Amino acid sequence: MRYQLSVMTLSAGILLTIAGCGSGSFKDPVANLNSPTLGPGTGGTGTSGSATSGGSGSGTSTGTSSGTSTGSGTSGSGDGGSGTGGTGSGGSGSTGSGTSGSSTGSSTGSSSPSVTVQVAVSSPSDGATVASPVHVVASTTGSSVAAMHIYVDNGDAFQTQSSQIDTSLNIPGGPHAILVQAWDQNGNVYKSAPVNLTVSGPAAPPAPSGPSPAVAQIQRMSGWDSCSACAGKYGDGPGTSHDMATGINSPSISGSSAKFWVGGTPWGAALWWHDLGGQDDVTNFRYDLDFYTESLGAAQALEFDMNQNVGGKRYIYGTECDFRNTGTWRVWNSPAAAWVSTGIGCSQPDPGTWHHLTWEFARSGGQVHFIAVALDGDWHDVGRSFDAIGGGGSGLDVAFQVDLTGGGGDVTVWLDNVNVAW
Repeated sequence: MRYQLSVMTLSAGILLTIAGCGSGSFKDPVANLNSPTLGPGTGGTGTSGSATSGGSGSGTSTGTSSGTSTGSGTSGSGDGGSGTGGTGSGGSGSTGSGTSGSSTGSSTGSSSPSVTVQVAVSSPSDGATVASPVHVVASTTGSSVAAMHIYVDNGDAFQTQSSQIDTSLNIPGGPHAILVQAWDQNGNVYKSAPVNLTVSGPAAPPAPSGPSPAVAQIQRMSGWDSCSACAGKYGDGPGTSHDMATGINSPSISGSSAKFWVGGTPWGAALWWHDLGGQDDVTNFRYDLDFYTESLGAAQALEFDMNQNVGGKRYIYGTECDFRNTGTWRVWNSPAAAWVSTGIGCSQPDPGTWHHLTWEFARSGGQVHFIAVALDGDWHDVGRSFDAIGGGGSGLDVAFQVDLTGGGGDVTVWLDNVNVAW
């Protein structure tokens, strides 16, 4: 939780922030979809042994697969056996009688795991035309599978620690390719055949009524800033690993979402904001966006905010879905530097699906007015107002923050269609 800030007022904004967070580096591995599939090796050539006067001879061979064979003959001669990895020839005696020579072929190296795992996608079918959200069903054979991922156009779109998948993904309209990979407990990778499909259109939320966006698709813009310590209580929280990536095509509604990741430190947090420049004449705002999450088990709250500096005052339109504590929407009381519950319910958003959020704000009489909020079309009047605080300069920004629980952990959220209308 925090007291919002913009680029020009960073030093003032960080003094009243309210969450917490830890340091480290973010690694987001993506499987190499072009890596070779494990398979049998190629054998080498064995060396022949020799025997005299009925003695015995032996031959060995090495390769990258495995195979063992023994050959035997009479009258002092032996024919080498052959294995998958290579062939060897037996020795031959000169004269006399005796047992035959023998040869053995062996090989070492990497080959397919002893238990072969098959990955099959039963929905959608290859070449199908479907609507979004796309129902994806995949299964595996064998009991050693530890995890499965769905890749849409080489992007990691879904993960589960299971040997089965049955989920729905929001995929933008157009042609796409789906591939499912599975990992066994030893780290071996198994792939499905690629599924090519055409999506007829996204599962778009109902179009909100109201003014057209003055600034649209903010999540696509360059120039986002972030911090973690400033997102903590009184602007002095622990450093926390965090990262942002733009231009994500899945999951996405518009085809270009932004991915926000934070993880690690108990009671950590990370804040991202984008400055929209001076908008001194604007007094009424409508803040719209879509968001998508994986598991929120490590999250305390999600914050969606705007901040405006004008006329020597700072207007903080701070809001948070406080699903872990009060289970309500809370708004920021700037003079008291405290969150205030609106009494409007906000339970933990369901993962794996898009949610549409709209906030309406206004400023007048030196006060911040929280007018209304709608999550997934469920509208509520808020009717809360608080005095603005002192703040120099001129500017308007939008901001997003993830707050972690006392257990720490990783949280990933995607934002799409981030728009501001006035």
